[in-house]
Amino acid sequence: MAKSPNTDPFNGYFASWTQPYVSMNGFWSNEQSERTTQEEQTITVSNEIARLDFLEDEIQSMLTYPDAERIINSINRKGKHD
Repeated sequence: MAKSPNTDPFNGYFASWTQPYVSMNGFWSNEQSERTTQEEQTITVSNEIARLDFLEDEIQSMLTYPDAERIINSINRKGKHD
C-alpha cells in the first residue's frame, strides 16, 4: 500500500480499448469507396508468392554468402588476437 495518496500510480488513471473495424480498406485515403475484389486479392497473393519463389531461387543459387563470411572472418580475427 502506498504511504501517501500522491504516490499511488493507479490513482486517477483509466484505460479502455475497443476492437477496430474489421474492414477499414481505404479508410486513411481519399479513395474510401474503392474496395479490393476477390480477384484483386488473389492476384496480389499470387504476385507475392511468385516474388518469394524468385527470392528463394536466388538464395539457393548463391555459391557464397558474403554477410556470413564477413561475420565469420571477423570472429576468426578476434580469436587470433586473444
